[in-house]
Amino acid sequence: MGAATGLVIIDFVLRPLLRFSFKFYFIGFIILFLVYGFIAYKTLKSAYLSDN
Repeated sequence: MGAATGLVIIDFVLRPLLRFSFKFYFIGFIILFLVYGFIAYKTLKSAYLSDN
């Protein structure tokens, strides 16, 4: 699965589930930051570990 597929899955599956939190912008922002931060962390970690 590529990165684009993962982002599409997150946008279409996870975002509607988190839509209730957009009533409270601060909570919604934190949740989205954590989700996208986790994806970035896993992507960078796998990119650097593949060199070893």
